[in-house]
Amino acid sequence: GDNGLEHLIYYLDVSGSISASEILRFNSEVAHIHKQFRPEKLSLVMFDTEIRDIYEFGPEDHFKKIVITGRGGTSLSCVHSHILKNKPTAAIIFTDLCVAMMPNPRIPIVWVITGTKLTAPFGKVIHIPSEE
Repeated sequence: GDNGLEHLIYYLDVSGSISASEILRFNSEVAHIHKQFRPEKLSLVMFDTEIRDIYEFGPEDHFKKIVITGRGGTSLSCVHSHILKNKPTAAIIFTDLCVAMMPNPRIPIVWVITGTKLTAPFGKVIHIPSEE
């Protein structure tokens, strides 16, 4: 948009079907985007069946240790509600997409899907191979 990257929210699926190496890979991608594009605000939101943890970074902040909690099932209902409440410039959702689809929140969505060839009915889809 005209105002650049004001607020990006990364949603990281930390359910039991996501491996530790995939979580590490996702976090590395977020750190790279933060360093490269320096959005005004970047939120990293961990979810499984609910929002577990939220980390927020400004353009000058350094990434700190990320602690993973949860590791249960998966639901996108909490992600959808969080998007509607926070109205980010865009949302990036890292997941294996082994979950019921959420309604389209009508903002730019990028799905980064690991380990499967499943696809989303809206947004941009990027498939990355599983490392395990």
